[in-house]
Amino acid sequence: MIEDVNQIKKDLLEYLDIRLDQIRLHTAEGLSRFFSRILIIAIIGYLLFFILLCLSFAAAFLIGSLLDSNQLGFLMVALFYALILTVFIIFKKQIIEKPVIKAFVQLLFPKFTEDEKQE
Repeated sequence: MIEDVNQIKKDLLEYLDIRLDQIRLHTAEGLSRFFSRILIIAIIGYLLFFILLCLSFAAAFLIGSLLDSNQLGFLMVALFYALILTVFIIFKKQIIEKPVIKAFVQLLFPKFTEDEKQE
């Protein structure tokens, strides 16, 4: 009887140890994916920023040469960005918040999102 209890205790401790290792591996995998995606997004964002900056200068100078006024060219590009900012502020929940929340849930809880897709 005592041997059975000791064996059950030993098996339970071994199970808990294996389960803890599984949780650690799952957490490490999730964090690795999260930080690698953040790094990829940061690099892409950084490069896109410089591309957009160069294109903005080119557009401003092009519009400026068409209007014979660089100031008006830069003003028109600035107004274009102000319009984009206004649209962004108005629709920020639909454009940013909902997709980001959904992406985090899918990243951190892949099992739950797979279950929802099957239903």
